[in-house]
Amino acid sequence: MSSIRLTAALCLALLGTRAAAQSGGETLSIGDAVQLAVENSPAALAAEQDIIIARQRVSEARFMALPQFTLSGTASRVSLEYPTVLSPELGERFIDPSISDTFYTMRVQGLQPLYTGGRNTNTLKLAKAAHNQAKVNYETAKADAALAAKKAFYGLLYQRRLRAVSQDWLKRARELNASLRKDAFEELEAAMLLSGLADRAQQAESGADAAVTGFLKALNREPGYQPQLEGAFETIPVEADPTRSLVTAMETRSELKSELYKAQMDDIAVSMAMVRRYPTVYLGGSYDVNAYRVSDLTDNSVRANNWMATLSIHFPLSYDVWTQVQQRRAQQRQGELKRAELQDNIRFEILAAHKEAVFWQTEADKLSAEAARMKGAYEAALRSARPSMAALRALCALCELEKKATDAVYQQLMARIRLEWARGRDLAR
Repeated sequence: MSSIRLTAALCLALLGTRAAAQSGGETLSIGDAVQLAVENSPAALAAEQDIIIARQRVSEARFMALPQFTLSGTASRVSLEYPTVLSPELGERFIDPSISDTFYTMRVQGLQPLYTGGRNTNTLKLAKAAHNQAKVNYETAKADAALAAKKAFYGLLYQRRLRAVSQDWLKRARELNASLRKDAFEELEAAMLLSGLADRAQQAESGADAAVTGFLKALNREPGYQPQLEGAFETIPVEADPTRSLVTAMETRSELKSELYKAQMDDIAVSMAMVRRYPTVYLGGSYDVNAYRVSDLTDNSVRANNWMATLSIHFPLSYDVWTQVQQRRAQQRQGELKRAELQDNIRFEILAAHKEAVFWQTEADKLSAEAARMKGAYEAALRSARPSMAALRALCALCELEKKATDAVYQQLMARIRLEWARGRDLAR
């Protein structure tokens, strides 16, 4: 009975924990949101597996320089009137018609590349460059996930702030309207003003719900989770000079690193095309044991032993060597042009995002100060005069002004996020 009670208690505890998680019991900061988004990003997880694949390919490229060994055994039953040669899959052996109808063979064979014209070395370099590029692609996937999480985080803060502002001004407008004495036209005007505020509050409510959905999608969380956010909805200043951001981007932007590794791969591709002109040298050896019975394979007096050592040199004679080289050099030039274009695009991205962040920072500060000043003047006027339609119109104007200030803060945060993404590193807070 006690074990049943213990099991029931554990189940209730697990259900309670899950319910708390579903209801949004944990509070997330911007750093927590970014970390969760990166950890749960399918693209980042897939890119992480690409790193494992590329690492194994580096090991495979190293194995190409090692000797290759083969151990084989065959059992053959023949009836020949003319000599024949077995296929490569069956041991590639010459069989004379004088051989008995059944015989057995054991073979150990080794092949060591002595010189391949740099093919094995370049293959290893190519695998290492691909491994480094896979790491960069992983960083790019993490950066994209972090960018989506930041946008969704501040988007949700913005929509919740907009909802709170709209609901607060709608409530105050309804209270003020209830205390007014109006004629027929003023009644119509008041109804229209209140309808506009109600419509704005409804749109803000819908926007907040959509922002929650976008936030859950960015973090790859289950539907029904209600996030509790930790963070103030206010502007975060950026440095006045974008020069440092430009330098940082050239050093840390993952797309540029990826292009640098592609440049290395293009150089290696040119070398690989040139390698086709050079000979390859292999050293091989084999040792065979032949017998007409399985038990005779271990008897030196009965079995036949063959050994062979061979030095092989292959000189390639190909018509398309230089055409391949020219193609690889043209691809190398394309990569250089693409890198130059990418660097220019990054510079323009940083300058545009920085300029936009500075503009909206100034605009948000100005609108916030103006909204605070106007609200103070409105409260003072409301205390000194009786309620009127002018007060209701002023209230609607104040609602619009506070919305503009909220929009400016959001635009500044979005511009700052784009600047951080463009420079490849977060700004100091």
